[in-house]
Amino acid sequence: MAISEKRGSFLIQDVVLVSIYGRIVAKRWVLVKGRWLLSSLLEHTGLWTGLCTITAILLSVMPRTHHATSHPFRTHRHSLSHVGGLPALMTNRLLGFAASSVTGMFLPIFLYEFFGMSITLVLAWYAINFVIKIPFFIWGAKIFSKTGLVPSMVFGVMGLMFFYLTFYLLDTGSAIDPYALMGLGMVGLTIVSVFYWSPFHIDFAEFSSKKHRGKQIGVFYAAQRLISVLAPIGAGFIITRFGYGMNFALGLLIAAASIVPLFFLPPYNVAYEFTFIESFKKLFSKRYRGMAYSMMAYGAENIVGFAVWPIFLFSVFEGDYLNVGAFTAVIVTISLVLEVFIGKQADKKSPVRMLKMGTGVYALGWLWKGLVETVVGVFAASTFHNLGSIMLRTPMDTLMYEQAADSGHYVDEYTVLREISLSIGRVLMMVFLMVVTSYFSISASFFIAAFTSLGINALSQYHAQS
Repeated sequence: MAISEKRGSFLIQDVVLVSIYGRIVAKRWVLVKGRWLLSSLLEHTGLWTGLCTITAILLSVMPRTHHATSHPFRTHRHSLSHVGGLPALMTNRLLGFAASSVTGMFLPIFLYEFFGMSITLVLAWYAINFVIKIPFFIWGAKIFSKTGLVPSMVFGVMGLMFFYLTFYLLDTGSAIDPYALMGLGMVGLTIVSVFYWSPFHIDFAEFSSKKHRGKQIGVFYAAQRLISVLAPIGAGFIITRFGYGMNFALGLLIAAASIVPLFFLPPYNVAYEFTFIESFKKLFSKRYRGMAYSMMAYGAENIVGFAVWPIFLFSVFEGDYLNVGAFTAVIVTISLVLEVFIGKQADKKSPVRMLKMGTGVYALGWLWKGLVETVVGVFAASTFHNLGSIMLRTPMDTLMYEQAADSGHYVDEYTVLREISLSIGRVLMMVFLMVVTSYFSISASFFIAAFTSLGINALSQYHAQS
């Protein structure tokens, strides 16, 4: 009997060992075949078609859920419900931020070179890009009210992927007319702006903690800044060695990866109640006026930093992509530690008071940037301005998400009107700078941004009524 039991135990051990060995072999086989399949798809079907095919294959092998399950990956084995929706949302955004960081700093420079070193044409491109989005925010809100926030965000990320694809073709050479590709790229950016950003802000307001929101935002932005340390250097190196096309392809792949965390988000439905005309009336009503003016000011000054400042650095460093990226990384590193500290202070102190202090420091940073011309001067001004950016943005976003959360069932109306205000401010600033830069140097933009940034304080005038 003892011999039989002993043999039985050996048999069980053998079965376990064979099972483990079989899994290892299977995993190696999947890796080898997976690499062959990936390379074959991309080689024979093209980048976009190959990615779509791979996505379809992955979806087909995903774990099936019960028909009554509220959203994917919420079965007992695959559930992440115990960690809440915020980690998944932050993971999605950090991946999306990584994709944008690979190209974002150098996109204005790419356009600057594409348009023959014409700052006016670059500003005109951005103005057209933002003005065509404005009416679609309302129509997009009507759509995601019916489809749900997660499908809307997935579609928005696909719009970003489409943008990267069009600019990849634009740089690498394509039979399609370059200006047609430019237009298609704007369509992609419109999709991501309309269908991604409002649902993202709605979810962040819903999933973040009221008590610790400032700290959560501080940690989130610190993680973004950590990415900002590595991305500009890597992007500058890639452009120097392989050209812009590789950067756009990398951005496309990272953006595709950012879709995965969205499937772990809990469902949260909204119903956008304002009509098209009513939305613009509400935008300038007494209730929303302070928020609208504040976001117009923020959008106006923010686009100067996004579209004009990189071109200024490109001129200072005489077209050296790697130095532009390395300079940006060093500035971000210095301010990384301050992000979490200021986020904690936003929870302890009044965000309104911190916002007023931050806008003052931030405006002084813009003024300093407008006065410098040497690399040392630019470094000092950028460091100071980055400190002002942290002091401004963390309490501003804490206050904004508090207002959105306190708006109750009007949270979607608040966020959509906010996105409209940002676009209006950016369009107005781009048009104004087209005139200013025709008569003055590019540095004049920074003085205008300094004055405009003071208007962000109007955010404190909004009072939620749920």
